[in-house]
Amino acid sequence: MGKKTPKTPDPYAVSAAQTKSNKETAAYNASLNRIDQSSPFGSISYAQSGVDPTTGAPIYKQNTTLTPEMRALFDSQTSAQQGISSAIGDTIGRLPTGAFDASGINVDDIRQRSMDSQMAMLAPQFEKGWKNLEGTMSDRGIPIGAEIWNDQQGEYNRAKDSSMLAASRQSDLDASNEFQRQYGNAMTEYNMPYQQLSTLMGNSQGVQNPSFSPFAQSSAAGTDVAGNVWNAYTAQQQQAQQQQGNMMGGLLGLGKLGLSAASMMSDRRLKRDIARIGALASGLPVYAFRYLWSDVPQIGVMAQEALGLFPDAVSRHSSGYLMVDYGRIG
Repeated sequence: MGKKTPKTPDPYAVSAAQTKSNKETAAYNASLNRIDQSSPFGSISYAQSGVDPTTGAPIYKQNTTLTPEMRALFDSQTSAQQGISSAIGDTIGRLPTGAFDASGINVDDIRQRSMDSQMAMLAPQFEKGWKNLEGTMSDRGIPIGAEIWNDQQGEYNRAKDSSMLAASRQSDLDASNEFQRQYGNAMTEYNMPYQQLSTLMGNSQGVQNPSFSPFAQSSAAGTDVAGNVWNAYTAQQQQAQQQQGNMMGGLLGLGKLGLSAASMMSDRRLKRDIARIGALASGLPVYAFRYLWSDVPQIGVMAQEALGLFPDAVSRHSSGYLMVDYGRIG
């Protein structure tokens, strides 16, 4: 007899073993890669802090420790940035809630006061000019209402109107200048919180943490469970096909070797533990079985079934049991 065909491995057992190996390799690599570091800035160390309750994977923590000098610098930067952050919050609270509005600036009083001031200075000049006009006309004996009197009076009025117009223009100019001054002050006050915020934001920088090498990365490869299952299934199919091919070849070869006890005693009544395992090309079923007097596994056909397809291949033994000539079936 030939060597027994090896049993196909259990794909789930193979997958479990592969997963276990993957986890052990990942843990080993993680241990190799988690190297404690030390530098002028401080140090980094690793320690296992627990186990994941779902996967059972170890959980590590990375501890970073700064030197006293770097710690003091870090605390100083943090304090400064916290102060700037607080100032930014205060400034944001003082930002205007609406667009700039200059409608509240009123310079009418400035215009009126400027006009009043200039008229106060012009009034004595107007009075003096009028008296000079009256004195001059009187000394020359020109009566009021005379043509020359009316001409001089018109000249006086035109000069007075020109002075008053100049005073009005000056009061408007004074009012405009005052408006520009108040507008500029209001705009400066409106923009001041924005300027302060911009300055604070420009000085706001993240606290610089001393740099260390990145922490170690480790991963466990996934197990191809589906691939293992299908590979096992394919192996079992190939094994079954090979066994069936060997069986068929063996059955058909019996006829070439001559009749033997195994080939002759094909009567179903002499067999036990019968299980169909295939069929010949003719459709005649093939079975695995044991003879009543032996525990050795056998493969063959049933004489009672062969009688219907190959009657010439079936004969009766002197004991009354049926025999099959395997050289005549196929």
